Amino acid sequence: MLLSYLLSAAAIGFSAGVTPGPLQAVFLSYAIKGGWKKALPAAFAPLVTDGPVVLLVLVVLNNLPPTFLRILQIGGALFIFYLAWESFNAYRHFQDIQPAGETNTWGTLLKAATMNILGPGPWLFWSLINGPNLLLMWDVSPWWGAAYLLCFYGVFILSNIALILVFSSMRSMGEQVRRTLLLASAIILAGFGVYQLLQGLRLI
Repeated sequence: MLLSYLLSAAAIGFSAGVTPGPLQAVFLSYAIKGGWKKALPAAFAPLVTDGPVVLLVLVVLNNLPPTFLRILQIGGALFIFYLAWESFNAYRHFQDIQPAGETNTWGTLLKAATMNILGPGPWLFWSLINGPNLLLMWDVSPWWGAAYLLCFYGVFILSNIALILVFSSMRSMGEQVRRTLLLASAIILAGFGVYQLLQGLRLI
């Protein structure tokens, strides 16, 4: 039974990595603009942000008013709009492939992490799915809890890296294709931003 939970953690990690969302759109944008070296730090954003999310979800969040999540959603939507604007500007002022030396590892990681923690996804995900599973494994033994986290994040991060490498390979398709993909990432991010904003305002 415990092993089935570890397999479940791996399956959930894979699903979280490949399911389209704002983070995946950021992968696309950075991979097209700067290649896999620029985009790769974004794959590790959940490791930066999920610690406080897990702590708050498992210890505090259930005692906070629903307004907290709504404010978080609205703030996250505004930040997604900013990232969409960045992608759109990259499309408008398109330059050929950036040299690897111009990549900003910490900037990429910080932007991806900020967007991730300001979105409702991690909070709801840990409240409804991963949180209960982790608590169950932790009650058996802290070692099993740690194994659950290792399985989940191992597969999740590897899925993120694989996705970035796939997106980066699209850079060889020619300038017009890369520009079009930048525009697509801007539109996708803007769409997620609108959806998240409407959720935060309770209009949907």
